[in-house]
Amino acid sequence: MAVTKQAETNELTAPSVTVVVTPRERFGVAVESLQSVVDHTQEHHRHIYIDAGSPKPIAEKQRTICIANGFRYVSLENFMTPTAASYMGQRLVDTPFTVFLDNDVVVSDGWLGALVTCAEETGADVVAPLTCQRLPLHHEIHQAGGEFAADRQEFFEISPDRRRITDVHVLQGQKVDDVDLERGETQCCEFHCALVRGDAFVRFGQLDENLLATKEHIDFCMTVWAGGGRVMFEPSSVVTYLFPSRERPLNREDWPFFMLRWSPAWQRASLAHFQQKWSLYEDPYFAKREGMLEWRLSEGIAKPLVKKLPFLSRSYRLKTAAVRLLTYVLHRWSDNLVARHNPGLVMRQAIDGLPG
Repeated sequence: MAVTKQAETNELTAPSVTVVVTPRERFGVAVESLQSVVDHTQEHHRHIYIDAGSPKPIAEKQRTICIANGFRYVSLENFMTPTAASYMGQRLVDTPFTVFLDNDVVVSDGWLGALVTCAEETGADVVAPLTCQRLPLHHEIHQAGGEFAADRQEFFEISPDRRRITDVHVLQGQKVDDVDLERGETQCCEFHCALVRGDAFVRFGQLDENLLATKEHIDFCMTVWAGGGRVMFEPSSVVTYLFPSRERPLNREDWPFFMLRWSPAWQRASLAHFQQKWSLYEDPYFAKREGMLEWRLSEGIAKPLVKKLPFLSRSYRLKTAAVRLLTYVLHRWSDNLVARHNPGLVMRQAIDGLPG
């Protein structure tokens, strides 16, 4: 594994931005992600790496890279929700801007400077990059900004019983070279990568730790817009989310964290909290999501495993039955993980144990 130490800087001015890296859903591509930050980030910045529960061999590689490049490395034994890890990392930041970056994201040249420049020139409270998906890197769009409502202004003006969540990833699946992209306002962005102005947490509040598994990004962006803030999309900053795929599959060591993070129980609790918080009791969106709670377990673990069984390859019916059975088993396994994990207690213990 190549470890390239960033050039030492003699700049007298303190950096304006801190990159906080947190676990999203697995650890198998974390070293690749971290190395991309080292290789493609020229800007003077601070870096805080939150490693919560990664396997020992991966943790050792992450620590080595962080030490070689002067990054702050925070090692925790227990898994943490993405929101809790981001909140903990943000408490260690003392720069005007924070960039939250998932540990399964690969960045490109100029990604960080473009986000900071956009925030400085527009006064935005949140800035989203162009987030891509799949291989080759930076080729297919995952999200060119996002939408939580058909009409943002109307959403906040009408009564809660008439509000409807849309949850749209703008231009998802389109090829980058086939579209013209410009800087502009966007309703929301996922936290695969997102810059947040430091005082936004004072003006709008912290990330909601009750959103254990989903909707944390929409919730925060809705809060920013409702409080008079602004969210911008900056396409000259480009990153790629390495979601579990044939090219970058989950490792077996990833399964426990993946199943906890995407457990139907945590998803259901998050959706219920989000629905109650915004009084979206009449929105059919939540009933639809109720039928999708096992999707991640099925796509991330069950289907890839079944595809490896050659005796099932000739029968669609048998493959479907096997996926359903395995998904059921994974669901029960995830319930057991949830029963043994108290996310609030883990976060409090982690924060209390932080070094100065």
